This record gives sequence, C-alpha cells and structure tokens, in this order.
Amino acid sequence: MAQHNDLGKWGEEQAVLYLRRKGWYVRHRDWHCGHRDIDIVAIDEDGSVLLFVEVKTRTSDCWGQPEEAIDLEKQNNIIKTANAYVRTFRMYHCEVRYDTISITGTPETGFQIRHTENAFSVLSSFWYREQGRYRRKKRPGTW
Repeated sequence: MAQHNDLGKWGEEQAVLYLRRKGWYVRHRDWHCGHRDIDIVAIDEDGSVLLFVEVKTRTSDCWGQPEEAIDLEKQNNIIKTANAYVRTFRMYHCEVRYDTISITGTPETGFQIRHTENAFSVLSSFWYREQGRYRRKKRPGTW
C-alpha cells in the first residue's frame, strides 16, 4: 500500500477513536455506493442524529488546511452518497449532519485533530448543481 494510503487509514482510525470518545456509535467505515464513498457514518446515543464524516489527513499544513480539499464537487458526492445510505437503511427518522475531521501530523511526530460540525449542507450541494459545471436543463414546472 502506498504511504499516503497508510496515512489516510491511520487518520480515519484516529477520527473513529475521537468520535467514540465523544459518545458516537460508528455504524460504518468506508461505506460505498457505486464509485462514491463516505469515510465514517455514525449515530448519536439516542439514534436521532445520523452523522456523515469526511476525514482528511495531512502530515503538515504547509499546503493549507486538510479540510480545504473538500470542494463543492466532493460535498455534492458525499450528500448523494448519504442520501443513498438513508434510503438503503431506511433511516428516515434521523436528522442528518455533515461534518469534517482534519488530522494534521503523524503518529511519530504527534498530531492535531480539528472537528468541524455542520461543515456543509444540502444547500451547498444545491448551489453547486445550479452554478457548477453539471448544470442541467430545467424541466417545465420545476424550480
């Protein structure tokens, strides 16, 4: 496995440990739907909030913060995959939240975890579809 893949897997493991310490139950890791995936799917203790987490790990922040790599296209893919998850597991009763966890550092040198709650929303996905390169023709009678 390539070194950057090892770093990414290590970062996801640190994110899982972090979420568990905060009281979240991790339902799935690397859940796939077609060619899209979600790094971590978790649910709170009372089962009312379903959390979709994108994890970004970097050895340093010299090229910017890790979460800056989550652009509108990536957010749109996460939202589409989350919708498929909700339909697959019939989790319609849950509030859905999209978070990011950024990990900067390595196991050898130490690391910092930055958790951003509500990092993006379905509205950002809607804006992307309206403004982005995937603009579709509107059918009569749709908004």
